[in-house]
Amino acid sequence: MTEARGDFRRSAGALCAVASLAAAAGNPGCSRAEDPPGRTSASSTGEASVTTAASGTGGGDGAGGDAPFAVSPLVPAIAFDATPDAVGAYVYFTGLGADGRAGVFKIGAKGGASAAEIAAGPPLVAPLGIATSADGGRVFVADPGAGEPARGDAGALFAIDLPGGAVAPVGGGEGLLARGLEVARGADNEERIIFSGRARDDGQPGVFTLPTRGGEVSAIAEGSPLVDPSGVAVDGRGDIFVCDTLASPDGTATIFRIEDGFVSPFATGLRVGYPCGIALTRDDAALLVLTRDPVRGADEVVWIEVASGARSATATGAAGHDEPGGLHRAKAADVFAFVDHKAQEQGSVFLLGQ
Repeated sequence: MTEARGDFRRSAGALCAVASLAAAAGNPGCSRAEDPPGRTSASSTGEASVTTAASGTGGGDGAGGDAPFAVSPLVPAIAFDATPDAVGAYVYFTGLGADGRAGVFKIGAKGGASAAEIAAGPPLVAPLGIATSADGGRVFVADPGAGEPARGDAGALFAIDLPGGAVAPVGGGEGLLARGLEVARGADNEERIIFSGRARDDGQPGVFTLPTRGGEVSAIAEGSPLVDPSGVAVDGRGDIFVCDTLASPDGTATIFRIEDGFVSPFATGLRVGYPCGIALTRDDAALLVLTRDPVRGADEVVWIEVASGARSATATGAAGHDEPGGLHRAKAADVFAFVDHKAQEQGSVFLLGQ
């Protein structure tokens, strides 16, 4: 972990920083596999003007009728994961500030030349995943590099108050190398963090849950077929979708669905970045996955219809913008935020919405 911290420098660029975060999490999954031959793209081309393929997901009833979704670059930044606030007025993201410190930052939905710092520096070490609370009063961060040195940088979950920026550990989230996360209300109406990581006792990869107020961690799924879980999305029924960057032998990602503790493949053959970015539309009709299109050499958002598995795609940027990161949806709107580690030279934060 000392070496990973040493590489966590602004001058190294976004990809090296992400590799450092991955190393901190004990994860080799941020490197991308060779592009498969003969792959074709369902997306349109173009730098910022975006339409969706006509297969019923991207432009269908599950995500706002027939209206196209537009991609807007918000701010150049070395960023890893991003989430809008409840209505999409602001975007919070994990990354590096101008001084090279790792932290959480904020930018308005209209964008700007620079982002505002919410919290940076210790206790945050390698903040990776980010998610908002249901009421919008806090953001939660998965930091696989944080922890007690005597325990070997075991990772931690943090709650950050808004707008003040006070950072506090979430009790019970330490030692699990937390990576991707989402916040959802359970059947008891209590807010819980659902996150990917590794078990304390045996290091098995898994998906876990913890009350946002802290408490006892429960394993939702642990071990095979999970190998390298990162991005997480939760539907209104409590079913969980988790993206695993190494679950397929060809190096592509697999999305698993966890239903009543049973883990089954939902989508395969996806070329994602790290952390893998996934999010559900507000009506749970479609799952969005931030991927890399090797034909265009750029990112695209793949829309997967939950009921049928049908796919369409939305192009998200120019050629060369091909290091996708995290993606999340606003709690109360079909507005999505995502990051690319190479866009605008150093990386960028984007908004996807109608």
